[in-house]
Amino acid sequence: MFGHKNRCCRSNRFIKLVIIVIIAVLIIFTLYRNSGLFYRKGIILPFSLHLNRQELYMTPGEEYRLFVYGINKRVSFYSTNFRVAGVDFTGRVYAHRTGRAVIVAKVGNKKLKCRVKVIELNKRKLYLKTGDTFRLRVKGPVWNAAYKSSNPKVATVSSFGRIKAKRPGKTTITVKVKGKSLKCQVIVR
Repeated sequence: MFGHKNRCCRSNRFIKLVIIVIIAVLIIFTLYRNSGLFYRKGIILPFSLHLNRQELYMTPGEEYRLFVYGINKRVSFYSTNFRVAGVDFTGRVYAHRTGRAVIVAKVGNKKLKCRVKVIELNKRKLYLKTGDTFRLRVKGPVWNAAYKSSNPKVATVSSFGRIKAKRPGKTTITVKVKGKSLKCQVIVR
């Protein structure tokens, strides 16, 4: 009787271990796909054929110029999702709305890729009364963001973007995502 019970416990432990390993592999793969390493095929040498950026964070309406290093040939650019970010024939990227896109630079039979993530805040200006709270969110493909209030005496912000109005006045909430700063002006009455 004890032998059967031990086998059940061992099989349950084994099943739990397999589930944990599968979840860990999925999490690691997701993090890898969302990092710049996914599109790199190796170390970029100074004189090799590569784009000036492999990953871009942009806000709607913003522009950025991509170009290819180490080449003296014709390059054609295109976007995998032109609704999110478009690109013209010179490599100028235009952010349209929140989401993801990949800009591909084609040189002969070689394709160079730059991941573009377009992000913005759900509010740019916010009016609150003393004691009110509001959840400030970053719209778009973002894993983590750092929130900071310029005047914590007027309004504080948590690490998850929850703003709490303390007393009348003005403050600016700055949200940093991968070097990109987004701002929301908060006015407490």
